[in-house]
Amino acid sequence: MYEQEVIQLLKSETAYLGNIDDNQHPRVRPMRAYVDHNGRIWLFSPFSTRKVAELKSNPRVELCVVGKQDEVLTISGRVREETRPGDPVYRSLLDMMCADLPEMKKQFPNRDTTSLVLFRVVVHEIRYVRADQQLVTRINLPMEQNPDVELAMCQGGFCLREE
Repeated sequence: MYEQEVIQLLKSETAYLGNIDDNQHPRVRPMRAYVDHNGRIWLFSPFSTRKVAELKSNPRVELCVVGKQDEVLTISGRVREETRPGDPVYRSLLDMMCADLPEMKKQFPNRDTTSLVLFRVVVHEIRYVRADQQLVTRINLPMEQNPDVELAMCQGGFCLREE
């Protein structure tokens, strides 16, 4: 599989987050995704944004990334809020994100991350298309059957992870 290409694409390019608002209108906005050392995907946002309210109301999302060589990655699933200010795991994750993502330093120059909400993307479908080879890799895990089973980016290929 193309696990390393997918991870690199997600780490290096801006993702576009698609979700539904309370009036059932689609919303798309640029987001910087963070892939931690365990292959989990994280999104962050200030608590005060409309996006946070929308995600709490309807956690289903899709991320789309287009690479410099026209490769396309879409990741579908749902978000789970993992914000626990004061929790050492939360603080350590924020420290890693600040170290790895230069844009966090720009957005939060004083490292005031107490106003941030962290969402972990529970991945249920990954589609990766490379134009040069007409290749499509698609992994699908129906959300309705068990929403706590997710795809993880494991060494050697995508694998299932049950919590």
